[in-house]
Formats: sequence, structure tokens, C-alpha cells
Amino acid sequence: MAGQDDRLGLGAGEATTMASTAEILAARPVEVRSRPLPPFEGFWSTLDDVFSWLGGRSATSQLPRAQLRNVAVDPTWEAPNSITSWRRGVALELLRYAGANRLKVDLDYRAEQGRQGPRRIEPYSLRRSLKGDLLLFVVNDMGQLRSYRVDQIAGIRPTEVSFTPRFRVEF
Repeated sequence: MAGQDDRLGLGAGEATTMASTAEILAARPVEVRSRPLPPFEGFWSTLDDVFSWLGGRSATSQLPRAQLRNVAVDPTWEAPNSITSWRRGVALELLRYAGANRLKVDLDYRAEQGRQGPRRIEPYSLRRSLKGDLLLFVVNDMGQLRSYRVDQIAGIRPTEVSFTPRFRVEF
């Protein structure tokens, strides 16, 4: 063992520490949660369209932006490229991941008035209201376009259920 420690550039104590850490991790299994992936069939079924587009044989149409008439948003504000550093109570990066991969999200929402609790949504974009609130634009589990205040989201969990976008996904 001493020869191996020398080749690795480790002292005897460091090698013991490494072995001890490995033994601890082996004795105490760590739960690793992976993010769900979209179903393969969804990609496979659109492959002909992708190759037609790449070959210049088909045009793409621009989906409309998710907008609500009664919600005033700041037209100059854009979400930063990375939202992992935002100091929010929930992992907003999961919304970006789910939106980019066209996966529905189970959202636990604490509305000030109206329906409380979990709902399955299609995530479309983050926007800032004129009042300064961060808003998540979604299509909810009843098929309606809605905006949810991010500070009232209690939990986010991407599902394995995919969706076909009705609006531009802007994450």
C-alpha cells in the first residue's frame, strides 16, 4: 500500500482518509435522483420533420408568446441565461429543464386566493410584472393559460409526461 500511496502522491494518512470516506459512502447509500427524460417516441416521431427542416424542404412557424390581457409585464425584462443562482425557495432551474425538454411539471402552488395545492402544468416562460413580481407563465392542468407568482411556488417536480407546446417556450 505504501508504494501505491507514493505513486499517487499521497501520504499514508491521506490514503487512509480516502479509504475511510469510500467505506463510509459504501455503508451509507446515497439516493441519487435523476431528472426525468422525455419519452423516446416523442423524438422519434418528429425526426422526419427535423430532417426536412434541415434540408430546407419545410419552414417553421413561430408559436405565439404566452400572454394574458390582465397581467401587465415589463416588456424590457428578460430572464437571465442562468437562473440557478436566484435566491428563491424552489429550484427554478427545474422549470428551465422541464420547459426545454417539453416535460410537464407537478407544481405545488400556494395561491393567496383560489385553488391551493398541486397542479400539473406546461411551463412556458418567466417574466417580471410591472409591480416587480417574478411570474411563471404556464398552461395549467385544466388547459388554461395562467401566470403564477414564483414567490408562492412551494415545490417543483418535472414529470416524464411530455407536451406539445401551444406557445413559445422561453427559458
